[in-house]
Amino acid sequence: MAPAWVARLFPWPYAGVVVVLVFLIFLTPNLLFGGAPSAGSLATQARLTVDRTSSGNVTHFYVDGLSTVRYYEIRALVATNLTWPVASAANLTWTNASDDLEVLGLLFSSAANPVAVNVTATYVDASGASVEYWGVYAFYIAGDALDTAPLDPSLSAVGTTPVASLPITILLGARTPGASA
Repeated sequence: MAPAWVARLFPWPYAGVVVVLVFLIFLTPNLLFGGAPSAGSLATQARLTVDRTSSGNVTHFYVDGLSTVRYYEIRALVATNLTWPVASAANLTWTNASDDLEVLGLLFSSAANPVAVNVTATYVDASGASVEYWGVYAFYIAGDALDTAPLDPSLSAVGTTPVASLPITILLGARTPGASA
């Protein structure tokens, strides 16, 4: 049994939490960086970043991962034949903005307002398992604000963001490769 002064300086609940946190600090790098991550893990999660300056007239889009992983393919389609608000993606005409294989990320831009984007990032792990991260969103610059609308009900809504607060990051949805949006 520890002396009373030790128990006062290091109360058991706090000392226990410290021990667990130190253990996790040493264990976490092994969990995250122990080789290529498995498909569908947090390390492979893809995101869409949207950026525009208040003085510019071009919206920039970036598709990449939360961590540095190489995607088998990242594909971006853009639709400019739309009016705001956009009800669905069904009647939009998509054109290829960019498509690349074995990449860490993808950059594409559009001067259209409003504009819709349809992005897919496919990750394949060492065992051959794969996951697709995808998103279909419409964007509209109204004054000094960016309005964002998901064009699929299963995607998370973003809402309105002041242009001065850009960039914004949207986590893409995950699905089995080949499934339709």
